[in-house]
Formats: sequence, structure tokens, C-alpha cells
Amino acid sequence: MEFYQLRGFLAVAQTQSFTQAADQLFLTQPALSLQIKALEEELGQPLFERSGRRVLLTPAGRLLQERAEQIVALANQARSELQATQELRSGSLKLGATESLCLYILPPVIQFFHEKFPGIELQFINRHSADIVMLVAEGRVDFGLVTLPVLDPRLETDTLFYREDVAICAPTSPLLAESTVTLEALADQPLLLLLEKSSSSRILLDQLLARQGVMPAQILELGSIEIIKRFVALGLGVSILPGYTIEAELKAGSLRAIRLSWLPTRTVGIVRRRKSFLSPAGQLFLKLLRNHVPQAWLSPLS
Repeated sequence: MEFYQLRGFLAVAQTQSFTQAADQLFLTQPALSLQIKALEEELGQPLFERSGRRVLLTPAGRLLQERAEQIVALANQARSELQATQELRSGSLKLGATESLCLYILPPVIQFFHEKFPGIELQFINRHSADIVMLVAEGRVDFGLVTLPVLDPRLETDTLFYREDVAICAPTSPLLAESTVTLEALADQPLLLLLEKSSSSRILLDQLLARQGVMPAQILELGSIEIIKRFVALGLGVSILPGYTIEAELKAGSLRAIRLSWLPTRTVGIVRRRKSFLSPAGQLFLKLLRNHVPQAWLSPLS
């Protein structure tokens, strides 16, 4: 049973005439008759009976008419809904992003997108990079924004921007008097770290400490970047955070940054299922996001 056969059947049922139905569908009458005949043969019973010049439905035809009208209505509804998503009048977009991106990069993009396309439902899942990669692989989000690299063969990635991690301290910290700050000097201060060991920032610092065999004098684990910044500003220790998370505090003077030549530049990118289709809403969101990224971030930092 084909969709075009159901359309032909309904046209005959509504007009009670093969001739009028054929004209309505821009078909010849013999072509339409062959469609109906094939449908009747497939179903094993007649769908129409002639009554003078009119063509009337049989009991089987009346049953099929009810179901065929539902099928065609659903198809038309699906077509309208898909057209609406294509025109960005409706739809949904689900993505995952790290806490730092959700707090410091995405808000203006989200605000602009929501104002321009209020019919698109945006859903965000805030997790660490490793968790987001898993969500993307499982198809639970359309794409993710994470720290690269991602090595899962099921996924593909695209660089969004390069980021610099910096050490932060209070304006009164003795480290500011040093011309060069080593990892050992940093570790002599109370070190404020994210509690979640799966965060990319925590992983980086743990790896650096282990590789150089440095044991921090004191570690204080905290639940969020904002808490870490607050504690550092109070002089309770030092930390290492993405540079884009501290711009407001640097301007206000509540924090000072120490750029460390031995810290590697890291890459933030988009992760998607390999060869997956990205909806028009997703394509537009990524375009807006790319346009929002400062030009200076688009090349590896020296």
C-alpha cells in the first residue's frame, strides 16, 4: 500500500467520480483506475461499487477511508512541522557544554538566539567534557562543546577556539613579585582545585603535578569556578583557570593573573556523532557561536 494510492482512493471517495478525481490529481482516468485496482487486489476486496454515474464506497472502502484520512492528515502535519523547523519557526535543540562555557561564553549567544527565534526550544546539559562526549555518543544531545581532543571513533570534532589557562592570585599575593613563577612555587601556596576530578581543568593540573613530581603544600577542593575565584580573591590560595573565566575580575582588580609559559594552550571544539544530520536550528546556533568568538582566539596562542 503506497501513499499515492491512498491519495487517489480518497479523491475518488470524496468526488464519487473517477473522472473528477483524476482531474483533481492531474492523472488520466485509466492511470487512476489502475491505482485503485492494484490497491483492491492487495487488500483482497473491492473498495467501490457503481451506482448510476456515481461511485460509492463499499463497507471495506468506508473502513479504509477513515484510516486513510488519518494517514494523510498525519503526513500533512509532519510536512507542516518540518517546514516550520526549516524556517526556524519551531523545533528544538539539545546540547551539552562545560560549566565554564555555560557561564562565560554561551549566555549572549543564547540570549540573541532566543530573542530572534522564540519558537525554538533550547535545552542545555551542563557536564564535564568527558560526560558530554558520552552523551553525544549515546545520541542524548545534538552536539557538545568540550575541551579537545576527543578520541572516540564514533564521533567527529571541529575546532571552535583556542584557550589559555592562567594562574590567578589575590592582588596582595607575593607571587606577583616574581619574574617567573614555576609549578613548584605555585604549589607552595594553598592550591584551590575543582572538586570534580573529571573536569578538564582539574585533569590538566593533576597531570602536571604528577609529571613533575610536585606535591602541593595544601589542596582545597571546591565545587565551582565561581567559588574558587571568590576564595582566591580573599587571599585563601591560588588556582589555575581558563583565561576567559576571569575577565570581569581582572578588570575590577579583585584578581590578578599570572601567565605561565609552561602551561599548554588548549582547544575548545564541537563534538558530534560522525555523519549525523544537524538541524537548521543547530547549524544557525553554531554559526552564531562562531561569530561570537573573538578573532584573537581563532589561532593557537603563542
